Amino acid sequence: MCPGMLAKAKSEGIKPAEISFDHANQVEKIHAGAHEKGMADLGKNKAVDYYVCPVCGNTVEEKAQAECPICGTMGFEFMRVL
Repeated sequence: MCPGMLAKAKSEGIKPAEISFDHANQVEKIHAGAHEKGMADLGKNKAVDYYVCPVCGNTVEEKAQAECPICGTMGFEFMRVL
């Protein structure tokens, strides 16, 4: 969904939409990887804390970075999800 919408936003010169679809596309890839890892860890009783960027939805394990690599939001603003 996002790659096509991103291309359309770029072709129409709609910068806010372009930024939004680019962020969503990057985050979807991260979420897909987290889902695959979670499926592989099923039944292993591994407790993991996740931290979610409140701006773009970037999700990381264990500890938020100093700054979101996708949108630049400061790491201390990430929300912890158990």
